Amino acid sequence: MRVVIVLAFAIATLAVTAHAAEWKWQHFGAAPYATSRDEAMSKRHDAFQKLGLTHKVIDELMRATEKPGEKIRLVNGYKLAAMLSKGGVVHNDVLVAFVKPPISGKMEYAAPAERWQVPVEGKIYTVILPEICNNWSSEPTKPAPVPLPPPCDNCAAPPPPKDNCVTISFNAPIGGKVRWGVASAIGPLPPSSCNAQKQGNGEWTAWYGQCDSCTGAIEFIRGIIGRFAEIFHRFVYPVTQTHQTLRFPEAVKADVVYICLEDANGRQTYGVYVTPDDWSHGEVVHEISDFRWKFVGYPE
Repeated sequence: MRVVIVLAFAIATLAVTAHAAEWKWQHFGAAPYATSRDEAMSKRHDAFQKLGLTHKVIDELMRATEKPGEKIRLVNGYKLAAMLSKGGVVHNDVLVAFVKPPISGKMEYAAPAERWQVPVEGKIYTVILPEICNNWSSEPTKPAPVPLPPPCDNCAAPPPPKDNCVTISFNAPIGGKVRWGVASAIGPLPPSSCNAQKQGNGEWTAWYGQCDSCTGAIEFIRGIIGRFAEIFHRFVYPVTQTHQTLRFPEAVKADVVYICLEDANGRQTYGVYVTPDDWSHGEVVHEISDFRWKFVGYPE
Protein backbone atom coordinates (compact mmCIF):
# COMPACT_ATOMS: atom_id res chain seq x y z
CA MET A 1 0.00 0.00 0.00
CA ARG A 2 2.87 2.38 0.89
CA VAL A 3 4.44 1.84 -2.57
CA VAL A 4 1.14 2.67 -4.26
CA ILE A 5 0.74 5.85 -2.20
CA VAL A 6 4.30 6.98 -2.90
CA LEU A 7 3.89 6.29 -6.62
CA ALA A 8 0.61 8.15 -6.75
CA PHE A 9 2.19 11.12 -4.95
CA ALA A 10 5.12 11.12 -7.38
CA ILE A 11 2.80 11.10 -10.39
CA ALA A 12 0.74 13.93 -8.93
CA THR A 13 3.90 15.95 -8.22
CA LEU A 14 5.13 15.49 -11.80
CA ALA A 15 1.77 16.59 -13.16
CA VAL A 16 1.78 19.76 -11.05
CA THR A 17 5.40 20.49 -12.03
CA ALA A 18 4.70 20.01 -15.75
CA HIS A 19 1.65 22.26 -15.52
CA ALA A 20 3.57 24.94 -13.61
CA ALA A 21 6.50 24.91 -16.05
CA GLU A 22 4.69 27.15 -18.55
CA TRP A 23 4.12 30.72 -17.34
CA LYS A 24 1.34 32.67 -19.04
CA TRP A 25 1.65 36.38 -19.72
CA GLN A 26 -2.00 37.44 -19.47
CA HIS A 27 -2.08 41.11 -18.47
CA PHE A 28 -0.55 44.20 -20.09
CA GLY A 29 1.90 46.10 -17.88
CA ALA A 30 0.94 44.37 -14.62
CA ALA A 31 4.50 44.02 -13.23
CA PRO A 32 6.95 46.15 -15.26
CA TYR A 33 10.67 45.41 -15.01
CA ALA A 34 11.44 49.07 -15.82
CA THR A 35 9.35 52.23 -15.80
CA SER A 36 10.59 53.42 -19.20
CA ARG A 37 12.58 52.32 -22.24
CA ASP A 38 15.52 54.46 -21.09
CA GLU A 39 15.59 52.69 -17.72
CA ALA A 40 15.31 49.28 -19.39
CA MET A 41 18.26 50.16 -21.62
CA SER A 42 20.36 51.30 -18.67
CA LYS A 43 19.69 47.96 -16.92
CA ARG A 44 20.03 45.74 -19.98
CA HIS A 45 23.40 44.18 -19.09
CA ASP A 46 22.03 43.01 -15.75
CA ALA A 47 18.82 41.90 -17.49
CA PHE A 48 20.73 39.80 -20.03
CA GLN A 49 22.61 38.12 -17.19
CA LYS A 50 19.35 37.31 -15.41
CA LEU A 51 18.05 35.79 -18.66
CA GLY A 52 20.94 33.31 -18.50
CA LEU A 53 22.90 34.55 -21.52
CA THR A 54 26.67 34.01 -21.74
CA HIS A 55 29.25 36.81 -21.58
CA LYS A 56 30.00 36.48 -25.30
CA VAL A 57 26.31 36.72 -26.23
CA ILE A 58 25.79 39.65 -23.85
CA ASP A 59 28.70 41.54 -25.44
CA GLU A 60 27.14 41.11 -28.90
CA LEU A 61 23.68 42.10 -27.66
CA MET A 62 25.04 45.18 -25.87
CA ARG A 63 26.39 46.38 -29.22
CA ALA A 64 23.25 45.43 -31.15
CA THR A 65 20.90 47.19 -28.72
CA GLU A 66 22.72 50.49 -29.17
CA LYS A 67 20.47 50.83 -32.24
CA PRO A 68 16.66 50.55 -32.41
CA GLY A 69 15.36 47.01 -32.74
CA GLU A 70 13.04 45.45 -35.28
CA LYS A 71 9.40 46.41 -34.65
CA ILE A 72 7.26 43.35 -33.90
CA ARG A 73 3.95 42.52 -32.22
CA LEU A 74 3.59 39.85 -29.56
CA VAL A 75 0.26 38.10 -30.02
CA ASN A 76 -1.46 35.22 -28.26
CA GLY A 77 0.41 31.98 -28.87
CA TYR A 78 3.86 33.62 -29.11
CA LYS A 79 6.38 31.69 -27.00
CA LEU A 80 9.35 33.14 -25.14
CA ALA A 81 12.19 31.31 -23.45
CA ALA A 82 12.19 33.70 -20.50
CA MET A 83 10.80 37.06 -19.32
CA LEU A 84 11.80 39.43 -16.52
CA SER A 85 9.18 41.20 -14.43
CA LYS A 86 9.10 43.57 -11.44
CA GLY A 87 12.02 43.14 -9.09
CA GLY A 88 14.05 41.14 -11.62
CA VAL A 89 11.90 38.02 -11.22
CA VAL A 90 12.59 35.54 -14.06
CA HIS A 91 9.69 33.63 -15.64
CA ASN A 92 10.73 30.71 -17.86
CA ASP A 93 8.88 29.03 -20.74
CA VAL A 94 6.52 31.96 -21.28
CA LEU A 95 3.33 31.75 -23.34
CA VAL A 96 1.69 34.99 -24.48
CA ALA A 97 -1.97 34.46 -23.51
CA PHE A 98 -3.53 37.89 -23.06
CA VAL A 99 -7.01 37.96 -21.53
CA LYS A 100 -9.43 38.85 -24.30
CA PRO A 101 -10.78 42.43 -24.42
CA PRO A 102 -14.32 43.10 -23.19
CA ILE A 103 -15.56 43.90 -26.69
CA SER A 104 -14.40 41.15 -29.01
CA GLY A 105 -13.16 42.29 -32.40
CA LYS A 106 -12.85 45.95 -31.38
CA MET A 107 -9.22 45.82 -30.26
CA GLU A 108 -6.00 44.48 -31.71
CA TYR A 109 -4.80 42.29 -28.86
CA ALA A 110 -1.06 42.52 -29.29
CA ALA A 111 1.90 44.02 -27.48
CA PRO A 112 4.22 46.17 -29.64
CA ALA A 113 7.86 45.33 -29.00
CA GLU A 114 11.42 45.66 -30.30
CA ARG A 115 13.52 42.63 -31.18
CA TRP A 116 17.28 42.20 -31.60
CA GLN A 117 19.04 39.09 -32.90
CA VAL A 118 22.76 38.26 -32.92
CA PRO A 119 24.65 35.26 -34.32
CA VAL A 120 27.17 33.68 -31.94
CA GLU A 121 29.03 30.43 -32.62
CA GLY A 122 26.51 29.05 -35.09
CA LYS A 123 23.39 30.02 -33.15
CA ILE A 124 20.96 32.95 -33.22
CA TYR A 125 20.22 34.61 -29.87
CA THR A 126 17.18 36.89 -29.56
CA VAL A 127 16.05 39.44 -26.97
CA ILE A 128 12.78 41.34 -26.97
CA LEU A 129 11.67 44.51 -25.19
CA PRO A 130 7.85 44.95 -25.04
CA GLU A 131 6.81 48.62 -25.01
CA ILE A 132 4.00 48.18 -22.50
CA CYS A 133 6.07 46.87 -19.59
CA ASN A 134 9.75 47.02 -20.58
CA ASN A 135 10.13 43.41 -19.46
CA TRP A 136 13.30 42.18 -21.17
CA SER A 137 12.64 38.73 -22.66
CA SER A 138 14.46 36.12 -24.72
CA GLU A 139 13.37 33.74 -27.45
CA PRO A 140 14.50 30.11 -27.70
CA THR A 141 17.96 29.84 -29.30
CA LYS A 142 17.92 28.81 -32.96
CA PRO A 143 20.56 27.44 -35.31
CA ALA A 144 22.08 30.04 -37.60
CA PRO A 145 20.91 29.89 -41.24
CA VAL A 146 22.97 27.96 -43.74
CA PRO A 147 25.79 30.28 -44.91
CA LEU A 148 25.28 31.71 -48.38
CA PRO A 149 27.84 33.12 -50.81
CA PRO A 150 29.13 36.58 -49.82
CA PRO A 151 26.96 39.51 -50.96
CA CYS A 152 27.95 41.31 -54.13
CA ASP A 153 26.70 44.56 -55.59
CA ASN A 154 27.71 43.86 -59.19
CA CYS A 155 27.11 40.14 -59.57
CA ALA A 156 27.27 38.74 -63.06
CA ALA A 157 23.89 37.73 -64.43
CA PRO A 158 23.15 34.09 -63.65
CA PRO A 159 22.81 31.66 -66.56
CA PRO A 160 19.36 31.29 -68.14
CA PRO A 161 17.12 29.30 -65.80
CA LYS A 162 16.84 25.58 -66.38
CA ASP A 163 14.13 25.21 -63.75
CA ASN A 164 10.57 26.47 -63.84
CA CYS A 165 10.63 29.86 -62.13
CA VAL A 166 8.08 32.06 -60.39
CA THR A 167 8.39 35.76 -59.56
CA ILE A 168 7.18 38.23 -56.94
CA SER A 169 7.07 41.89 -58.00
CA PHE A 170 6.38 45.11 -56.09
CA ASN A 171 7.22 48.79 -55.96
CA ALA A 172 9.66 50.20 -53.38
CA PRO A 173 10.77 53.77 -52.53
CA ILE A 174 14.06 54.77 -54.17
CA GLY A 175 16.74 55.53 -51.58
CA GLY A 176 15.26 53.07 -49.12
CA LYS A 177 15.79 49.38 -48.51
CA VAL A 178 14.05 46.05 -49.10
CA ARG A 179 14.20 43.39 -46.39
CA TRP A 180 12.93 39.97 -47.31
CA GLY A 181 13.23 36.31 -46.50
CA VAL A 182 11.88 32.81 -47.05
CA ALA A 183 10.54 30.50 -44.35
CA SER A 184 9.94 26.81 -44.93
CA ALA A 185 8.81 23.74 -43.00
CA ILE A 186 11.00 21.42 -45.11
CA GLY A 187 14.35 23.22 -45.37
CA PRO A 188 16.10 25.88 -47.47
CA LEU A 189 15.35 26.33 -51.14
CA PRO A 190 17.62 24.24 -53.36
CA PRO A 191 20.35 25.90 -55.45
CA SER A 192 18.76 27.07 -58.68
CA SER A 193 19.40 29.47 -61.51
CA CYS A 194 15.93 30.84 -60.67
CA ASN A 195 17.36 32.37 -57.49
CA ALA A 196 17.80 35.91 -58.79
CA GLN A 197 16.47 39.47 -58.59
CA LYS A 198 16.41 42.67 -60.58
CA GLN A 199 15.50 46.33 -60.16
CA GLY A 200 13.45 48.06 -62.83
CA ASN A 201 14.44 46.81 -66.28
CA GLY A 202 17.99 46.03 -65.20
CA GLU A 203 19.88 42.76 -65.45
CA TRP A 204 19.09 39.74 -63.34
CA THR A 205 21.60 39.26 -60.50
CA ALA A 206 22.03 36.56 -57.88
CA TRP A 207 20.33 37.28 -54.55
CA TYR A 208 22.60 39.51 -52.47
CA GLY A 209 22.76 41.31 -49.12
CA GLN A 210 22.57 38.41 -46.65
CA CYS A 211 21.09 39.70 -43.38
CA ASP A 212 20.95 37.58 -40.22
CA SER A 213 18.61 40.02 -38.43
CA CYS A 214 15.99 40.43 -41.19
CA THR A 215 13.39 38.08 -39.76
CA GLY A 216 9.65 37.76 -40.18
CA ALA A 217 6.99 36.94 -37.57
CA ILE A 218 7.87 33.28 -37.15
CA GLU A 219 4.85 32.35 -34.98
CA PHE A 220 2.53 33.86 -37.59
CA ILE A 221 4.39 31.95 -40.32
CA ARG A 222 4.14 28.69 -38.37
CA GLY A 223 0.39 29.22 -38.19
CA ILE A 224 0.38 29.10 -42.00
CA ILE A 225 2.82 26.30 -42.93
CA GLY A 226 3.26 24.38 -39.69
CA ARG A 227 5.05 24.48 -36.35
CA PHE A 228 8.35 23.21 -37.79
CA ALA A 229 8.80 26.22 -40.06
CA GLU A 230 12.12 28.07 -39.84
CA ILE A 231 13.56 31.07 -41.69
CA PHE A 232 16.36 29.90 -43.97
CA HIS A 233 16.98 32.85 -46.31
CA ARG A 234 17.30 36.50 -45.19
CA PHE A 235 18.35 39.50 -47.28
CA VAL A 236 18.48 43.30 -47.32
CA TYR A 237 19.51 45.55 -50.21
CA PRO A 238 19.28 49.24 -51.21
CA VAL A 239 16.61 50.39 -53.66
CA THR A 240 17.83 52.14 -56.81
CA GLN A 241 14.78 51.60 -59.06
CA THR A 242 11.09 51.65 -58.18
CA HIS A 243 10.01 48.28 -59.54
CA GLN A 244 11.46 45.19 -57.85
CA THR A 245 11.31 41.56 -58.95
CA LEU A 246 12.40 38.53 -56.94
CA ARG A 247 12.68 35.18 -58.74
CA PHE A 248 12.42 31.71 -57.22
CA PRO A 249 12.13 28.04 -58.19
CA GLU A 250 8.61 26.62 -58.03
CA ALA A 251 9.47 24.98 -54.70
CA VAL A 252 8.84 28.37 -53.06
CA LYS A 253 5.11 27.84 -53.55
CA ALA A 254 5.14 25.62 -50.44
CA ASP A 255 6.94 28.31 -48.40
CA VAL A 256 6.22 31.78 -47.05
CA VAL A 257 8.05 34.79 -48.51
CA TYR A 258 7.97 37.93 -46.36
CA ILE A 259 8.96 41.42 -47.47
CA CYS A 260 9.09 44.78 -45.71
CA LEU A 261 10.19 48.16 -47.04
CA GLU A 262 12.08 51.12 -45.63
CA ASP A 263 11.96 54.56 -47.23
CA ALA A 264 14.82 57.06 -47.53
CA ASN A 265 13.84 58.60 -44.16
CA GLY A 266 14.05 55.29 -42.32
CA ARG A 267 10.30 54.69 -42.01
CA GLN A 268 9.51 50.97 -42.14
CA THR A 269 6.43 49.13 -43.29
CA TYR A 270 4.77 46.14 -41.73
CA GLY A 271 5.65 42.90 -43.47
CA VAL A 272 3.72 41.58 -46.45
CA TYR A 273 3.54 37.79 -46.63
CA VAL A 274 3.22 35.72 -49.81
CA THR A 275 1.81 32.33 -48.80
CA PRO A 276 1.00 29.04 -50.58
CA ASP A 277 -2.57 30.30 -51.08
CA ASP A 278 -1.23 33.04 -53.37
CA TRP A 279 -0.11 30.34 -55.83
CA SER A 280 -3.17 28.09 -55.47
CA HIS A 281 -4.44 28.65 -59.02
CA GLY A 282 -1.16 27.83 -60.73
CA GLU A 283 0.15 31.39 -60.93
CA VAL A 284 3.79 31.95 -61.83
CA VAL A 285 3.74 35.72 -61.24
CA HIS A 286 2.61 37.40 -58.01
CA GLU A 287 2.34 41.20 -57.96
CA ILE A 288 2.07 42.93 -54.57
CA SER A 289 -0.25 45.93 -54.87
CA ASP A 290 0.92 49.27 -53.51
CA PHE A 291 -2.03 49.51 -51.09
CA ARG A 292 -0.76 46.48 -49.13
CA TRP A 293 2.22 48.43 -47.74
CA LYS A 294 1.39 50.07 -44.40
CA PHE A 295 4.02 52.16 -42.60
CA VAL A 296 4.53 51.45 -38.90
CA GLY A 297 2.94 54.10 -36.68
CA TYR A 298 0.99 55.79 -39.47
CA PRO A 299 -2.80 55.68 -39.94
CA GLU A 300 -3.99 53.13 -42.47
